[in-house]
Amino acid sequence: MALDRSGVIAQIEKLSAAPSVYAGLKEKAETFLGALDTPREKPAYLALIEEIKSDVLTIDQLIGFTESPEGVAVFGAAKASGLTTAAKKAKSQGETTCICPACQAGKVILENQAAIAS
Repeated sequence: MALDRSGVIAQIEKLSAAPSVYAGLKEKAETFLGALDTPREKPAYLALIEEIKSDVLTIDQLIGFTESPEGVAVFGAAKASGLTTAAKKAKSQGETTCICPACQAGKVILENQAAIAS
């Protein structure tokens, strides 16, 4: 799905508001949103893109985490098991990226990064 500038900005807002967003990524998203239509916009956007690239998980990373003792400690056994099941189902349907709202928004932003970067 090709997005224009406003569509990418909406995805960045979605990423920033996601309960699963990593604090450092949220900070970069909010910095970008605060820099819109200023000379700081492009550098903030490029920094955000680099952060997204390093923070968005693959579906296999998600599965590995939810099946690990660390994942069970974070989510609890029942939720970790449910996330593993959902992730494996998504993977079987062709998904390659973590299914949390933050990673899904990050994926869309990366796929459409030229809408702002160019």
